Parts: sequence; C-alpha cells; structure tokens
Amino acid sequence: MKKKNLGITILEWVFLIGLGVGLLGLTLATKERKESVSAMLNMDDSKLVLYEGPKSLKDATDEDLKTVSESQRDFSLMHCTDTIVKVNGYDCYVYDTNVNHNRNWFADYMPPQSRTPITYFDFEGAATIEVAVPETELENVKLSPVEYDIKPFIDKEKHTVVFTITQPDTYTLTFNDSPARALHIFANPLEVNPPGDGDKDVVYIGPGEWKIDSIILEDNQTLYLAGGAVVHGIVNANYASNIKVMGRGILDGSTFDSWTGKTALVPLKFDYCENVELRDILVLNPNAWVCSANSSKNGVIDGIKIISSRPNGDGITLQSCENYLIQNCFVRSWDDSLVVKNYTGDSKDIVFQDNQLWTDFAQSMEIGYETNKGKKENAVISGITFENITVLNNFHKPVISVHNADDATITDVTFKNITVENAQMGSGDADEMPYLIQNQWFR
Repeated sequence: MKKKNLGITILEWVFLIGLGVGLLGLTLATKERKESVSAMLNMDDSKLVLYEGPKSLKDATDEDLKTVSESQRDFSLMHCTDTIVKVNGYDCYVYDTNVNHNRNWFADYMPPQSRTPITYFDFEGAATIEVAVPETELENVKLSPVEYDIKPFIDKEKHTVVFTITQPDTYTLTFNDSPARALHIFANPLEVNPPGDGDKDVVYIGPGEWKIDSIILEDNQTLYLAGGAVVHGIVNANYASNIKVMGRGILDGSTFDSWTGKTALVPLKFDYCENVELRDILVLNPNAWVCSANSSKNGVIDGIKIISSRPNGDGITLQSCENYLIQNCFVRSWDDSLVVKNYTGDSKDIVFQDNQLWTDFAQSMEIGYETNKGKKENAVISGITFENITVLNNFHKPVISVHNADDATITDVTFKNITVENAQMGSGDADEMPYLIQNQWFR
C-alpha cells in the first residue's frame, strides 16, 4: 500500500515552523499569526497519513480545463497541476475532477463542464496546510465552513495561502469571491482497524487505478477501497443484508457516458436491502444520481464525499426507506443534494445531520416531488430530520423544499440549526423560485 504514516515530532515542528517563517519573509509577525505559531510549537502528538494518487492518471493541461461539454474534451479524473498542496510540509496529491457552474437545464444533457481540485488525507492533532496557486492573483480567500473562524494567511507575491486545522472535516477554499477552481480538502480522522487484503468476506481493492464496471455485493460482504485507489465503476446490491462499503479510495464514473435520459449508472445503489453501511469513500463524476436506496431499511451513510456535475446528479436520495442515518457527509451536486421520496412504500425515520452541502443546481434539501409514485393507498412520509446542516453555496432553487406532487401525507418534518453561507435562489432558469424555503402541494 502506498501509504505513509507520518508522526510529527517537536523537532520536526520546530524545523517546519522555521522554514515556514523564512518562506513567508517574516510576514508572520502579526499578533494572530504569532499566537498560532506558538500553539503549533506545542503540538507534539500530531499524526498524518497521506495517499499517493495513481501514477496512471493524466496531468491536467490547460486544454483539459476548458469549460465545454464532456463530448468536447477529456472528461477523465486527472492529476491537478495548477494547485499545489502541502500538509505539515509534505506534498499532498491533488486530483482534478469535473464540476458544473451552469444554472440552466440543458435539454441535450450536455452542459458545459468545468473542473476543480480536490485532495484528501488523514490526521490527528494539527495539520498546517499550504496551498499554492501560481497562476492565480490572490486578492482574497474564504475558508469554509466559516464557523471555524480560521483566517488563512495570504502571500500575494508567492501566490500561497496558509492555515492550520485541528478538527477533521471538509474544508473548502475559494479564491477571489468566485466558485471557480475552489479547492475541496477532505481532512479525515485516522482510520481505526480497517479491513485487510485477504480478510474473510472482504472485497479489498488496493491503491492504483482500476476499471471494474460493476461490483455486486452479497449478504455480509464488505467492499474496502484503500486510500490511493481509484475505481472506475459502480457498486450495487439488491435484496442483501449486512453489507458495507468503506475506505479512503475514490469511486469514479468518468469512464461512463452521460445518461442522456436513457441509462443511469448509479455509483452507490442499494434497493430492498437491510443494514447497509457506507463510510468515508469519495464518489466523483457519476453519470446521473450518486447515492440511492429504494425500499431499504436500517442504513448508515457516514462521511462519504460526493461531487456530481452531470444532469440529474442528485447527491443522496432515499426512496421509501426506513430508519436511515446520514451524517458527516459532503455533497456537491448538480441537482438536489439531499432527497426523500416515496416510490413503492412509505418513508419514515430518516435523519440527516452534521452534513455540508454545495448545491450548484436545484435544491439543497428536498422532499418530493414524487411522494407517492407507486400510488400506494394512504402513503406517508414522516419522521424526517435535517439538523446541523451547513450549506456552503446554494446557486439555483430554494435551499429547503417540500414538494408534494402526489397525494401522500407529509408529517413530522424538522429542519434545525441550518446554516447557509451563500444562497442565490432564483438564478438561471429558477427565476420563478427565489425563495429560501418553498412548500408546494400539487393535485
């Protein structure tokens, strides 16, 4: 495994801080910076795990960064070359994935696609992150979630940004008040007792680039994607129980054509299942929906990271499910981010908590439109909770929507402690929906 476990000692901290001060030309002499440096000098228990990306991934060029439809350029997941990240002085591999800044629907399912960098690592203690963007003139930056109140240090001459984190989470760095080329940093906690290659009932996929179109899980199986793994494919299960998908690796759909209203290849899809756990993996470039379950119960979705850019790129969507917990996830989607619907039966006891959302298109939190697609008598959606949700950006329709397009009874729905950092409802083709919250009933 291409994994490095790097314990940082006091002497190494002193060396790194001295080097950092030299590189910043002694500009860290402000009061705030002195306080942070002083704190760093006392951090002798920090640990860091980095994962090298596959060497087979192409380096992204200027041509690859053009904003055109996927039919007009290489849509592959790539190695980022214009954003350089160091963590505690060590190089951190950066990927270049696809995102979508359009606020209008495209009938041909071929909207212009952009790209953005992402990176990930595991740590405990403290992580000082230096981001260099040599081709970007830095006027200002924003580090989200803003609730952490971390003020990055900017060196405009060297095109660098430096900040320290002590809490595992997703951090997003945006430059010059623009969503373009925002850097998503997935700073994970250290893994605890991950499964190994050869463990019973474990499908283990190690570091490297893999083309496995479809992985079907059966009862009591665990799929583990190791850090540094990129799997081009989908993972599904039907009528299965006690299954897990976990790890630090990436599940990527960039090798699949866009669904164009015909063939949806959902990366994580679990129908009529029980006791499903999805933990920590990254899901990029799906050709439609990303994470879906229909008529399943007793599920946990914890810490997964999602970025979608194609039409119908809903993030986490549950249909007629029961007793689900969705927490600590990051969802950036080009369609609704978190969704509850009724397809074959009722939906009840579903909790979304402690999640971060970036919704490029449609709604951030949505119930409906299909609330009784199966035409069940006395259909109900009940016991749905959205709590401690941070919406980094909501660029299109309302942040919160309850759309009863059928005849279901919708009851006991709670929205609590919702933070919206930036919302631009009514933009693009959503000019008739300029609302923060929308509740509609259709008959």
